Amino acid sequence: MKKAVMYGAGNIGRGFIGKVFSDSGYEVCFLDIDKQVLAAFNKEHAYRVHIVSDGQSHYETVKNVYAVDAGDERAAEEIAGCDIMATAVGVNVLPHIAATMAKGIALRMSRGGGALDVILAENQIDADKLMREMIYKKLDGETRSWADKNLGLVEASIGRMVPPLTPEEKAADPLLIAVEPYAELPVDALGFKNGIPPLLGLKPFTPFSFYVKRKLFLHNMGHALCAYFGYQSGYAYISDAIRDARIKKTVAAAMQCTVLALGKEYLAVPQEEITANKDDLLYRFKNRALRDTISRVAGDPVRKLRKNDRLVGAALYAMEWDIDPGSIIKGITAALFYDNKDDPGAVKIQQLLAERGIDAVLTDVMGLSPKEPLARLIREGYGKAI
Repeated sequence: MKKAVMYGAGNIGRGFIGKVFSDSGYEVCFLDIDKQVLAAFNKEHAYRVHIVSDGQSHYETVKNVYAVDAGDERAAEEIAGCDIMATAVGVNVLPHIAATMAKGIALRMSRGGGALDVILAENQIDADKLMREMIYKKLDGETRSWADKNLGLVEASIGRMVPPLTPEEKAADPLLIAVEPYAELPVDALGFKNGIPPLLGLKPFTPFSFYVKRKLFLHNMGHALCAYFGYQSGYAYISDAIRDARIKKTVAAAMQCTVLALGKEYLAVPQEEITANKDDLLYRFKNRALRDTISRVAGDPVRKLRKNDRLVGAALYAMEWDIDPGSIIKGITAALFYDNKDDPGAVKIQQLLAERGIDAVLTDVMGLSPKEPLARLIREGYGKAI
């Protein structure tokens, strides 16, 4: 049986990529540091995935799995001997796994191993370049030359949403994971060294920047707008906010800005396909079984209001293609009124607004010049809403 290594046994590792590997006929080795999860994997050699939706929900069992402590020397051995690999650890953790990956790659080369493709399920723009830079710092010149030819670092766009489990569910089964039915896995077709692998749900595509922008400026932007408008209206869950006709209308209009921009930039992708993705997202946001909270999706507004992130980035993208970002501006304005006292980012923005005004947020948080066109639009929108 072919072997896959899944670095990270969290929501996406267990709930998506690890399951894809198993369903596609691979034995799956999970690398992680959570002792409880490691012990459970090596006792059961299987785990359950709860597919949840407003309609029928069901359980599926993922088999032929085991786990190795990521801090153990065996982790490098697993990387050296596997057929394919993926990471799903979070961008902030990538620097901490680079050394282990480098050891495994060096070991693989020394044993005459073949090329290795690593799917980066990190939802980070240029994750392949970032990961290669971190790994190469740990390699000697000979191994770097080998990796240039044999290490495929493959960007992926992760759209599957994973709802939180209750403490009772976690206590009863530490490996249980719940996911929505959506299971499409877009990847950069040009990133592979071993050719496109036969993985269920895989969607190779080039130029992959299309999927990067679709995820950030369509999915993430629409999701965030649901949260900020929902907070203003007193909702606790995304599924309730998007069922509010007024909120849905504005969110859909904002998402349509991105649909039009994507259609103008990527002429090879049918406009109907991009529109269908928007409509599918609006439907998926309604899934009450996800238990997706406003506070989770709205959280960390400082990051989400950065120039290249889902809100300001989406507005700039629309303007780049001569599309009026008015509906997105309404969402940015709503984010500026997100005053959750339990969210440090929200507190910071409210302090900036109170002490130094909107221009301070435009420059210090959004990275905009107060005189540029988008800054003027945001200032006007905020001024009307005060």
